[in-house]
Amino acid sequence: MEDRYKGLELTADYRLTQKLYLAGEAGMEDKRVVSESLDFQTSGEYLKLGLDINLFRNWQGMENQLLTGFRLGTSTYKHRLHGYAVRQLNHFWQEELYKPLDTPIDYNNLSAFWFQLLIGVKSELLTNLYIGISVRMNYLISDKEVDNFDNLYVPGFHRVSEISPWGAGLNYTIMYQFPLYRK
Repeated sequence: MEDRYKGLELTADYRLTQKLYLAGEAGMEDKRVVSESLDFQTSGEYLKLGLDINLFRNWQGMENQLLTGFRLGTSTYKHRLHGYAVRQLNHFWQEELYKPLDTPIDYNNLSAFWFQLLIGVKSELLTNLYIGISVRMNYLISDKEVDNFDNLYVPGFHRVSEISPWGAGLNYTIMYQFPLYRK
């Protein structure tokens, strides 16, 4: 567990056919990153909607899943810059390169949009109680640029890189299946 991270995600899926599920995830994150060169905090909400396809053929009475799927995700968030280090190649005078800010700089009304591919499993532990894990590949389609600061973290997408719009993630869930329909 990270000391400077708080987050909550609610997930739901709805069976459309024997193998096809409508899936959604909504959450919030608050993450602070403190390093030698940067001290910033990102907080915001996100929503992901998509489809899951169950690739597993269950025996009679089983509800386990080996699934693949996709999500479209969007996030609204803000950054708060607490301090930064100036990158200086000629470090002759040995001055302090890290600049803490007396008043943090806020970057509000930021947004991002991405596409996500996933593969995972869900297994029934007890009647109607499931545990799941999935690996996700994220592709950042767009994010709102700000002056003098790069978007380094997006809630729901996670770490953002200047080098590539691709990212990866791991998601684990505990789910309860509400028995809406009886067989």
